[in-house]
Amino acid sequence: MTIKLGKLALAFAGAALLTVAGCGGGGDSTSGTPAAPVSAHISGTAAAGLPLVGSVTVKDAKGVTKSVPLSGTGAYEVDVSDMTAPFLFRAEGTVGGRTYVIHSAATAADANGTINITPLTDLIVSNIAGQLAENYFNSGNFSALTKAELDSETAGLKAKLLPLLTAMGVDASIDLLRTAFTPLSSALDKVLDILSVSIDPASNVATITNLVTQQQISDDLKVKAAAETATTPLSGTGMATAADDLTLIRKALSDFSAKFATGSPTPGELLPLMTSTDPTTGTYNFRHGDATATQFANRMVGWGSLVGGSFTDVTIRKIDYAITSSNTSPRAFVEFTIKNKDGIGLDHQKNMQLVKGTDGTWRLRGDGRVLDTYGSAHMVKNGLNGCVTTGLEFGIQDPNTGNSGNVAYVVVTGPGLPADGLKYLRSATGDQWTIQNVANQNSVGYHMASNCGSNAAAGVSDTQIASIPDDAAYTLTAYDSSNAVAQIGGFDIIYTERIPRRPLTLAEAVAATFPSVTTSTPLASYTGGNMTISATGADSARSVWMYLGLTDLASGGTTSVDDDVIPDATGSASKTLNLSPAAPPFTHREIRVESHDVYWRNMQTVLNYYN
Repeated sequence: MTIKLGKLALAFAGAALLTVAGCGGGGDSTSGTPAAPVSAHISGTAAAGLPLVGSVTVKDAKGVTKSVPLSGTGAYEVDVSDMTAPFLFRAEGTVGGRTYVIHSAATAADANGTINITPLTDLIVSNIAGQLAENYFNSGNFSALTKAELDSETAGLKAKLLPLLTAMGVDASIDLLRTAFTPLSSALDKVLDILSVSIDPASNVATITNLVTQQQISDDLKVKAAAETATTPLSGTGMATAADDLTLIRKALSDFSAKFATGSPTPGELLPLMTSTDPTTGTYNFRHGDATATQFANRMVGWGSLVGGSFTDVTIRKIDYAITSSNTSPRAFVEFTIKNKDGIGLDHQKNMQLVKGTDGTWRLRGDGRVLDTYGSAHMVKNGLNGCVTTGLEFGIQDPNTGNSGNVAYVVVTGPGLPADGLKYLRSATGDQWTIQNVANQNSVGYHMASNCGSNAAAGVSDTQIASIPDDAAYTLTAYDSSNAVAQIGGFDIIYTERIPRRPLTLAEAVAATFPSVTTSTPLASYTGGNMTISATGADSARSVWMYLGLTDLASGGTTSVDDDVIPDATGSASKTLNLSPAAPPFTHREIRVESHDVYWRNMQTVLNYYN
């Protein structure tokens, strides 16, 4: 939308501290008619490789704020007619389950123009502030910000990136702050896919990393662009291929999900889309969660909820083109969300690899792991007494002991865990491995804090939980019985699990919404047969997991059944599960209902009866 500014507004355009519009007073001196307020809007796109899902808040020089939602394409438009320039913008939301808080800025000269909000504009604002853009926004101390400062730091950042930008098809005349772009299709968006920006808050030094080449450059926020010494910019060597490959990688995933467009395909239709040791297809055997290509294909075609679904929110973690003994074909490491035909999230896949064959085609390789692993933030509410527990959960199983039978235990280390980590011991029954070296915690979940009197917890404070970073990396190291790092094919069995968002603090968990659960038969007297489990209060945008289990007194063995259920628009879900009738006594009857929040954190309600 283009709106012409009146003469009064044009006169104020260069005055950074004056109100953009609605200046009042004056009017037509001959007619006595008051001048109409001048309308001024700022619009743009908030993206970090993919469109941001969330909102934009603009703060003006007087501290006045206004928030607007982001569209599905990351677009926003905000009316700043009654606000005072200059402005800072904060976009908050998620990209593929990861949290982003990024910033941008504008002056009065940008009224009715475009202002993008990306990790690059966040860095521009940080350079102006000499500190984290977030702190600058929070302080509100930016009334002296000028267009000259904004232009200087924008040009300085562009100079550091120009070889990479042009190699990936970005026009050399681009203004990183003001040139409009379209997520998922424009050249600038591809650059955002492969750039990572991190800032050390202690030193106020930013690091810009090319995720493809791993080349890095530093940017000292305390030094203005005009005073910087010459910096070797990020190279564009080989990046033209990467620009094309970003499109092909996404196409490989969409081609796979397209096989489910109108019904379940045969396993044979999926296998050509997965890699094998044939050099043409990438020299890697497919393996995912310790499943072979055939096992994985059989599992996928049996997943009825995937019919008509899609793989969305594809985020590129890394593309490795260097051919070495441990990287025998170009490999991409990606994250994506699996959604059903109605757009309901079924799963968030964090560890998928794709491999480029000699025919130029990218194919799915799986996670390449000989253990089936996952990690998540995990909050549990007792559905009987309402107490809650918060922490982290790591799942480890070994479906095929033929390739990893030498693994005796796995140690998990990372933020928020004990210094020695969590030691997970192999299950004698082939089920989930359990924690051994944390007092009274012999489950898969690490209970950081709890207000359940009977539930042992590690006593981690809310302050400590709140300090766990987003997108935290946890290392899973496998050991053999001699306490040496276990190997397969000469390579160490060491994996990384990234958790998009920290666990809730105990205070947050107490106030959080968990599914409310009811049953068709009282759980206390259930001995098998049909049991209808109903839940309300679940996240309507993601599937709900339901579990029913009975533990036998004599054997100690558990018989269980579980399923994923699609909730309705109100967050309600219902499923009838069935266990074969069995004679009591039972030591334990249990129902679990698990929903997920926007960050794919688990919000689980548990009903337990013990004899």
